[in-house]
Amino acid sequence: MRAPPDDAYSIRPAGLADAEALCAFKRQIFGETEFLLQGLEDFDDQVEVERDIIGRFHHQSNSVLVLAVAADGQVIGLCSIVGGHLWRTRHVGTMSVGVVRAWWRRGVGKRLMAQTIRWAQENPLLEKLALQVHATNTAARAMYAGLGFVEEGLLRGEAKLGAGVDDLVPMGMPLPHRGEPMRHALVRNWD
Repeated sequence: MRAPPDDAYSIRPAGLADAEALCAFKRQIFGETEFLLQGLEDFDDQVEVERDIIGRFHHQSNSVLVLAVAADGQVIGLCSIVGGHLWRTRHVGTMSVGVVRAWWRRGVGKRLMAQTIRWAQENPLLEKLALQVHATNTAARAMYAGLGFVEEGLLRGEAKLGAGVDDLVPMGMPLPHRGEPMRHALVRNWD
């Protein structure tokens, strides 16, 4: 079976109608890799729970949930920024990304991140993006560095990986400061 062409998907913000497809995506991706900080044991496989999560993203002006969706409606990737909830940390957005195995090494994750970073650069609340990556995930570390993230330390034995533990590498990217914060969710053109 031939893989679909690389442009056979779109990137857009998640909507409440995506909850069921997002549940299916998470069931799949959590079984395909251990390099995510969340796993099946942390996942509440209920569409209503997923709908609530999506809704929370819509009500936080320093947070966004972006999906890569194949032509058939299947979610093949996601990228999120969760902004700090406290006054002193709301300027920092924690970023995460995941792509289903069939679409690995085809630029989906990089494209998702680039568009989500662009959203963050235009968000007046955010001044920094942060993420954590498994130390042994050299491909992801290289991709993040290529996008402008800088390694900021090493968290020894911080994450379970297989039968053992792995170190995590915190990475950060400063964003331009945009002045006064907006009070409402931002709407952006994604393509």
